[in-house]
Amino acid sequence: MKPAPIEGVHFCAVLPLAWRAKSGLSNLEVSRYLAVLAEFEQSGDDETGAQTGINAKLDLALLWLARALASEMPPTCETVIGLEQLVWTSDTPLETGASGFVALNLSESLPFLLPLPAKIESCSEQGGAWQIVTRLQLADETVRDWWERTVFRRHRRAIQLERSARS
Repeated sequence: MKPAPIEGVHFCAVLPLAWRAKSGLSNLEVSRYLAVLAEFEQSGDDETGAQTGINAKLDLALLWLARALASEMPPTCETVIGLEQLVWTSDTPLETGASGFVALNLSESLPFLLPLPAKIESCSEQGGAWQIVTRLQLADETVRDWWERTVFRRHRRAIQLERSARS
């Protein structure tokens, strides 16, 4: 079952996702991962020859490090990801009003469970599964800024792919 769409800027993805009680990471680590992911996804744009070589070496080191540190990922699920909300379906219900962390992996190349603080807005049974709606609680301005950049970037990419599929 597909999760319900949300209002505003968002994108849909099938990715590893789990609800966690604790983060285990600082806001600095979360924001730096989002910054590195943005740089990794956009490498090649407006680079000189020297920068391309340096970035290629850094990318390779990051890929090897990510592969070496990759841990067991939770199961994948269809997810709608927005600036302030995440919606997904689950086999098990979660308590409405509970606070915790949505841990998701945004990259197959740089696998990392990114924990984002959130509160469960609703959990409703639909077609034998549970639709979970969370509201992000991004109090740290730097994390919020990088998160918004990530969502906008992925939203734009989804629109481009949709347009190219139609033509």
